[in-house]
Amino acid sequence: MTDAEWAANMRRVLGPHLEAMSSEVQEAWGPEVDPEAMLLRWLCQRRNLEVPPVSVRRRKVEDLGRTDSNVPSSSSKEPTSSTSSRAKGDKASKEPMSARLPSREAKAEEERQSNALVLPPLVDEAKAPTAMSLDLGVKALEKKQWTSTLSVNLPECKPWERTLQTVQERILSDQVRHSSHSQLLKANGQRMQDLMAYMHQEFRGQFLAKVPLLSNEVLDAKTQFRLVSFLKAETFERGQYIIKEGEVGDKLYIIERGVCEVLKKLNGREVTVGQLSKGSFFGEIAVLYDMPRTATVRTQTAVIALALSRADITSQLSTEDLEHMKLIARTQVFGSVPLLADLNAERKAKVALALKSQRWYRGAVVAGQNHITSRMYIIEQGNILLTPSRSKSAPQEMRLGPGQFFGMRGLLYGAPMGYTITADSDEVMTLSISHEELVNTAGPDLADRTELDAILHRSMRAHLVKQIPAIQRLAEENFQKVFEEAQEVTYKKWNVVFRQGDVLRYVYVLETGKLSEYEGELEELVKTDGKVAFKEGKWNVIQDKQKSSEYVYNLKSGQLAIIDERLGSKEPFDGKASSDLDVNCPEHVAPGDYFGAECLSSKSARAAYTLVALTDVTLLQFPPSSIWAVQEEQRQFLSRIQLFSEDVLSKDEQFMLVSKLKPWNFSAGRYIIKEGEIGDMLFIIEKGVCDACKYLNDQEVVLTQLKKGAFFGELAVMFDMPRTASVRAATAVTAMSLTREDITSVIGEDKISKMQILAKAQVFGSIPILARLSASAKNTIARRLQPKTFRQGDVIIDQAQPASRLYIIESGSVVVKCGSDEKGQQVLAGTSFGMHGLLYEDPYVLEVTAYSDQVKTLSCTLPDILAAAGTGEQEAMERQMHNALNMWLLKSVCLGNESDKQLANALRKCEVLHFKPGATVFQKDDELASVYIVIHGVFEPDSFKPARKTEVRGNLVNATVVSFGMEWSQSEGPVSAPYTLRAESAGALLSVPLQVVNPM
Repeated sequence: MTDAEWAANMRRVLGPHLEAMSSEVQEAWGPEVDPEAMLLRWLCQRRNLEVPPVSVRRRKVEDLGRTDSNVPSSSSKEPTSSTSSRAKGDKASKEPMSARLPSREAKAEEERQSNALVLPPLVDEAKAPTAMSLDLGVKALEKKQWTSTLSVNLPECKPWERTLQTVQERILSDQVRHSSHSQLLKANGQRMQDLMAYMHQEFRGQFLAKVPLLSNEVLDAKTQFRLVSFLKAETFERGQYIIKEGEVGDKLYIIERGVCEVLKKLNGREVTVGQLSKGSFFGEIAVLYDMPRTATVRTQTAVIALALSRADITSQLSTEDLEHMKLIARTQVFGSVPLLADLNAERKAKVALALKSQRWYRGAVVAGQNHITSRMYIIEQGNILLTPSRSKSAPQEMRLGPGQFFGMRGLLYGAPMGYTITADSDEVMTLSISHEELVNTAGPDLADRTELDAILHRSMRAHLVKQIPAIQRLAEENFQKVFEEAQEVTYKKWNVVFRQGDVLRYVYVLETGKLSEYEGELEELVKTDGKVAFKEGKWNVIQDKQKSSEYVYNLKSGQLAIIDERLGSKEPFDGKASSDLDVNCPEHVAPGDYFGAECLSSKSARAAYTLVALTDVTLLQFPPSSIWAVQEEQRQFLSRIQLFSEDVLSKDEQFMLVSKLKPWNFSAGRYIIKEGEIGDMLFIIEKGVCDACKYLNDQEVVLTQLKKGAFFGELAVMFDMPRTASVRAATAVTAMSLTREDITSVIGEDKISKMQILAKAQVFGSIPILARLSASAKNTIARRLQPKTFRQGDVIIDQAQPASRLYIIESGSVVVKCGSDEKGQQVLAGTSFGMHGLLYEDPYVLEVTAYSDQVKTLSCTLPDILAAAGTGEQEAMERQMHNALNMWLLKSVCLGNESDKQLANALRKCEVLHFKPGATVFQKDDELASVYIVIHGVFEPDSFKPARKTEVRGNLVNATVVSFGMEWSQSEGPVSAPYTLRAESAGALLSVPLQVVNPM
């Protein structure tokens, strides 16, 4: 539509209304009012828009011809002065005041009078002309009640009255303008609040859309917006549990602010497996199913989480939306079903649609123990009980709940269930699918069906191979390398897979068929229909099913002569009842059973039994070298740790430990271990970079960086020691862990003892006087450590007791007090005390008391330490220990940030001063150029007594090191001593020049 057409339509539609409005306005306000301008101003005020500078008062024709200077034109005749003045006087009495004002003032007056249309009336309407606001004017227009005029003819008045009236009118105008502006600001403020609320809802809606069950693919925007209003913000303090593993919940959570950690129980311990931050969600399946939580979520910081319950969702969603959501939930559950885990989202959705729902009631048998399963079941609601056979080797009874599944192996391989499966709830809902129905989801195209079947079989084979513990713990990329080496092999009925005593060259995983283990001679086997029997005249072990007891029997002329070895009696047995007898040869029919895994930890491993095929079987076979190839690098990493070096463990033992390694993934910025925590796990970095951090002066300082192959936490696998530093992932990190239980489960007691000695020697690294000793000397001292156990409340050492032994806490905790400290400080395992006075047999100055029920300590004397040196080397070792003590004192007092090399250089500039009892170190007002550190003995100034308290540095407990002169250490030259210092007992001081303390 062109502009002309649009204008014509507007005139046709609005023309009659404008003409009617114009006539009514002019009837009420006079011909000087411009109705359209009046309408424009009213509409702008109504919509809170800026009013354009258009006057609603029309200008007269004579005003249009008047010039700005009010000077007559040149063609006019000039009147005489008397006539002119008379004419002006007459005109002044008839014209309004504005006509007598200069041009600029006239225009202002005209504008004022035009604006008077939007002003409310003055206080006294009887004495002042009425000036109505635009809104009131419009209402009056509607009621046709007009009492005011547009032009105001004021009588002749005094100047001060005109000024007063002008001021009043301006005040009133300002009041109206201020009121209008206030209303506008208030409206804008309300709009901003509404906008912020809307943006907040929109922001939370974006969070909500990240949850797969509530995403844009499941719900429309309108439904999502309704659900956003049901989100409830919940606040959690640091360290608080939001959900716990094993609990049943009905809420999903979205983190709006803060960080949480995800924990799982592994080997009876709660281990951190992940981290959640802003925008992350968890518990989404719980809004549809009564599924137990699969992990624990605990806050690492203060957290605000948005919660949405099942009731909120079901109350707002239609039946169609709920069904669609359940469909998506089913596809998410598929992530825990190995058979379906590798399908893409589209195929998972098709499988979810093909699932058949069934309802079971308590006690209903879903499948029998020997039932050949043809369907896989996923539990949607209720519980299922799995009851095994009564055989001694059978697994224990199990219960499955929502989200769990059974029958997966039978779906592909037609294997028997192995359990009697019954409904264990009043009502159980299951979803099931057969192999044919699963393949049909690919459509009629043969290529698509073949591809889907290949994906299913590959996923299933990967799951079967992962049943081997050594392979299950491999990182995904390493597992794929091993899995590519797997080959399918088949054996006919009665073929031997391997013989007893053979060197195992492959690991085998059963896929289909039946196998049997036999520990006797292979030649004794007789082939029967699906049974293992023996040749005549051979004595063998059988089991009587009815009596649940074992017998030794001899087959002779079709009769079984049974001898009960426990009773020492003989009993003839009718061969006809042999159907109730089973030969004691374990049979394997479950896909995933594996054989020959011993070769993974030893290249010379031999078979402990003969493995025979009872039917045609299909096995997955792969050489151990494929696993060793990916484990060799890990073994090399492990061998670099002194506790697991080749001096302690053989390669086979190292490989056995490698098979226990568990992979971990840590995101950048996440803490792997924290200073002060107690753990039993060591880590080896496989990929990425970590920062080793420690708190110094209440600030976290990065000590060093750890890269591929580095390890940390090795002492934790031997002792319940607190971590001495924190390790934080600087980049994305892949690491492997090994626990104390992993080590003790595969290493013999003799090797464990040797490793513990090495671990004790490593503790010496945190004891300054022993840290620089050779490894052999440390190991010798470790062997000489004397264990002792204390009960709660026992005093281990007293303050006044001479320091004759160095103690290390092996387990438990103690309380250490110093001086007048009554409360004391609790210290844990791995901490040592007694070093400071050991070289001089000074008093301990510490009181150590057992705090836990039982405290185990390891201790040694100075002669024990010196005995670790060879003949003639004890004096050199003692000098080395004295030197190490002085370096530690220097580092503790004034050079804490220097390296060991810098400390050694600084120590060369220092001097050790020895004093007898009563000797004066310096007098008051003496010029001093050194700081003095007490090595041993008691030194007292005459003006104050230095405070002593307990301090823990790393794993060392000591009384605070005493020094004199640190208050003048910042001086550039000699200073006057503020007090006199004397030796109360024989002792020694380390004199540190000021230029060493303050090199600047």
